[in-house]
Amino acid sequence: MRERRLEAQLLALLRKPCSLEELHLSLKPLYPGLRKATLFALLVRLRRQGKVRYQEGRFLAGQAEDQDP
Repeated sequence: MRERRLEAQLLALLRKPCSLEELHLSLKPLYPGLRKATLFALLVRLRRQGKVRYQEGRFLAGQAEDQDP
């Protein structure tokens, strides 16, 4: 359940492009034990699912353009 809430908050933050560092700083007060590695793993999973895209060093919610069909 906690991971789903984190995922929802992460997708809400990604309405505007953010770097990994910016995301970590935004979420750290809500999840004090959150590590950058854990956050990055979640972002990679969401990218594979097509919920997040990575462009020019920033993450953004939305369909990834470079995914294979």
